[in-house]
Amino acid sequence: MDKFLDERNATYDHLAKRLLARKSILAYILKYAVSEFVDCSLDDIAKKYIEGDPLLHINTFPLDDTLDIKGKHTESNSPLEGLVTFDIIFDAIAPSSGEPIKLIINIEPQKTTTSIDYKLMKRAVYYVARLISSQKEKEFHGDDYNGLKKVYSIWITMDVQNYRANSIQEYSLTEKILHGTFHDELQNYDLLKIIILNLGTKKTSHKLLDLLHLIFMDLRLSDEKEKILHDEYDITLTRDMRKELTQMGGLMEPLLKVAVEQTRETTAAETEKKSKLEDIRNAMQSWGLTAADAMAGLKISPELQKELLPLI
Repeated sequence: MDKFLDERNATYDHLAKRLLARKSILAYILKYAVSEFVDCSLDDIAKKYIEGDPLLHINTFPLDDTLDIKGKHTESNSPLEGLVTFDIIFDAIAPSSGEPIKLIINIEPQKTTTSIDYKLMKRAVYYVARLISSQKEKEFHGDDYNGLKKVYSIWITMDVQNYRANSIQEYSLTEKILHGTFHDELQNYDLLKIIILNLGTKKTSHKLLDLLHLIFMDLRLSDEKEKILHDEYDITLTRDMRKELTQMGGLMEPLLKVAVEQTRETTAAETEKKSKLEDIRNAMQSWGLTAADAMAGLKISPELQKELLPLI
C-alpha cells in the first residue's frame, strides 16, 4: 500500500476513521474481537450496547446521527505527560454485567509495523495506560478506585509484514500465583485489554478480518464492495458511507493500476514459459536431445533454464 499511502495517507486515514466510526462496522469489531459481545447479535450490539453520539477528533462536520459513534472526549491531557489524541473513543455496555466499558479504536492504515521507529505494541500499552489514568476525577473521584472502568485499545493495522498478516492478538492483565492459594476476583484486575487486528492482502476464513480487508484492502470497485457488504454482511451503506467508500477507492486507483499491470506481466510470463516448455519437449522428442541441449539450441537464457528444468 506504500505506493499511494506515502502520498495520500492523511486522506486515507481520515476516511478510514470515518468509516470505522459507524455502528454497523463497530458492531462487527465488538462481536468478533471483544469477548463480552461474542454471544450478542450484531443488531443488539449496534442498537443496545454502543453508547454515545458520534465524536471523532477528525470531525469537521456532523456524521449521520443514528449510525456513528461520538462517545466521549478523544483527548487525554496530563500536565506532565502532554496531550494524547485518540482516533475513536466511545463507551459500551457489557451485556453480562450491565457495567460500562470504555473502548478506543486506533486506526493505523499506513507504516504501522513496517516503517516506524518504535514498537507498535509499546505505543498500544501507553495508550491503554492513559485511558486508565485519565478516568481519575472523571469516572471516579479521590481514592474511590472501585469506579475504575475496563478499557480496550483495538488497533487495526493495514500495512504489515507477511508473517503478521491475517492474525489477531489479545493482551491483558492476568494473575499468577507465586505462593499460597489465594485468588483475587477476576473483575478486580481484568481492567485492560489490547487487541491487534493485522490485515493481509488476501481473504481469510475470519469474518471480521474479511470485512476489514474488503473495506480497506480489496481493490474491487466501490459498487461491487457495496453489494458484498449488503449481501454477505447485512450492512447497508448510507449516502455518506457510500461517498467515503468511493473516495477511498479513488485513492486506491494507482495501486489498482499497478496490480492490473503486474497481473498482465505475470500472465505474459506464464504464457512464454508454456510456449518455451512446448518447444523444448518437441526438440527433445524430435531430435533425441537432452533437456540441456534442447534449451541451449533454443538459446534460452540460463536464468529461465533454471525455472524450466524442474517442469520438463
